[in-house]
Amino acid sequence: MKFASRWKADRVALWGCLYFFAAFPVAELLPAWAGWENGPLEIAQDIILLAGAMDCLVRFRKADRRDHRGLWLGGSAYFLLLLGRELSWGRVFLQKAMTSSGPVFVSMHDLPHSEIVYGMIAVAVLLTGWSLAVYMPWRSLFEKMPVPALSLLLMIAAAVFASLGDKGFLLGGDFDEILEEEMELLVYLLNIHWVHWYDREWECADG
Repeated sequence: MKFASRWKADRVALWGCLYFFAAFPVAELLPAWAGWENGPLEIAQDIILLAGAMDCLVRFRKADRRDHRGLWLGGSAYFLLLLGRELSWGRVFLQKAMTSSGPVFVSMHDLPHSEIVYGMIAVAVLLTGWSLAVYMPWRSLFEKMPVPALSLLLMIAAAVFASLGDKGFLLGGDFDEILEEEMELLVYLLNIHWVHWYDREWECADG
């Protein structure tokens, strides 16, 4: 099946588009603290990523094939790595001070055995990447399964604007910080949508 012919619309992406375009005026209206570390948007991201990890674990327990189980275990680890990144690998629980621009946390280099922590993160990333690379049904993915075109484009756009906001290349100041967090939240939500999408399509392809 040709790639272009497999592009398919999905309803969830339509809601994602509403979120995407609403995020810009909302970022202008929200108070600065909404985009701080440990702020409501960050906490929402943490909840979504934890939910994604648990969702993959449930699919892992229900799977009856080795490749399915390996993929869902790798997927759970993927979400947990993203969660660890959002939690700054635990530094968000070690606040040093509160300033007018948000909380200040202990530096990773100030933590005891920080080199060991970095090593453990590197090993976790490598194992997760290996699991996804080995157990991902690449042939079905590229030859059989429909592609959620709109959500794919939406995820790319959200990632681009999150990066621009992180660099302060938009309007600057609080707007950029809040928009960055909003767009990251959208990316994480779409990741969970893709888990459901491809789980369903994987079963159809196997059937």
